[in-house]
Amino acid sequence: MGDVPAEFTTEAVAALGDDDTLYSRFQRSGEPLRSLLDNNPWTKPPRAGQELEWGVGNYYDTTVARKHPAWQDVDLPSPTKDITQLRSDLYEWGYCLIEDGVSAEQTQRLRDRVADQAAAERHLGIAHVSPAQQHLWALVNKGDVFVECMTHEPHAVQAGPLIERLLDELVGPGWNHLSFISNISFPGCHPQGLHQDQLLLAPYTTEQAPVVVNTIYILQDVDEVNGGTLVVPGSHRGYRNPDGTFGKIPPPINLEAPAGTIVIKDGRTVHGGAVNKSDELRYILTDSAIPSWVRQQENFLLTIRPEVLANASEKFLWRAGFQATASSGMVEGYGYFGNGRADDANGALIRVRNLIDAGGYQHVGELSMATVDDVDLPALSTWELQRDEPARTAAYQERLAAFD
Repeated sequence: MGDVPAEFTTEAVAALGDDDTLYSRFQRSGEPLRSLLDNNPWTKPPRAGQELEWGVGNYYDTTVARKHPAWQDVDLPSPTKDITQLRSDLYEWGYCLIEDGVSAEQTQRLRDRVADQAAAERHLGIAHVSPAQQHLWALVNKGDVFVECMTHEPHAVQAGPLIERLLDELVGPGWNHLSFISNISFPGCHPQGLHQDQLLLAPYTTEQAPVVVNTIYILQDVDEVNGGTLVVPGSHRGYRNPDGTFGKIPPPINLEAPAGTIVIKDGRTVHGGAVNKSDELRYILTDSAIPSWVRQQENFLLTIRPEVLANASEKFLWRAGFQATASSGMVEGYGYFGNGRADDANGALIRVRNLIDAGGYQHVGELSMATVDDVDLPALSTWELQRDEPARTAAYQERLAAFD
């Protein structure tokens, strides 16, 4: 092959160093979290095992809005069923509270299922546990009620249609689920550091609209005692410099809401898990939505049990990311003709998953015209997928044949 030019060698490239070239300063900036901490040193989270300090102005030493001197005279969001007010609260403050988003019976059903599942996982030693919380992942596999939440069935989530309308307006009608988990805070737990859930895009910021939106199910009354989520109202758009970095921010509040409330939160809103000062576990569910072009936190295509998929609706598959397009999710080219909508046979990735589950998926490997007649074409999964691909019309086959 001859000598490689010196400029292309590993040694020469390594010798270039880490100077600020192209966009490296931006990519390594650590923003917007760095400026949040630098300009608000009181937001520095305590180290694991460090004794919490009270009365010295730390971010976790706070209370609910109606008791907080900085916020008690401000008209912050309160539970409501009025979509006009909910929209206003989201735009102005970065979150809103849907009153009775789940009924008392629906709330109890969710909490009972979560509590039982979480206890069983702890007992078996397979729970995901941090010093502050237990995280119950893959809820979709752990009860029909969670599948029904993901498709916002009114019999499971009575405010389901209204929630879907808000999500359509916030992140666009083609959204997918980022993840669906339960956050279970332990009594006496340490606080989580203040952050934005949209840090998954960091250091990029989106001034026009959020890219992550959380739907939070309040399964028991929350307040400053049992660790109502810390929220900095208005931080989704305010308190930032023209370059997207943070300046001074006001103190957070503890979220206060009765059981059955559903919180919709802009992913740019600064928030964090609070200290649970009670002697009981505090349960919430967090279902996050993203535009379909953002990579999902939970890989639902691999996570979901075959038994769940066997009964899945087209809407569920769509929301879980089982629709491919030319820009995302293709498998060996399958999905290129997909439009990303529910019930689109041109991009239905459930067909791929079913072949994999059956143990019969065969990839197209290295091919050659010298041996092409030896290929067992019907054995290739690509051939099987393409047979029922609506976009492969007679006209398409004519175009293909024209090459020969």
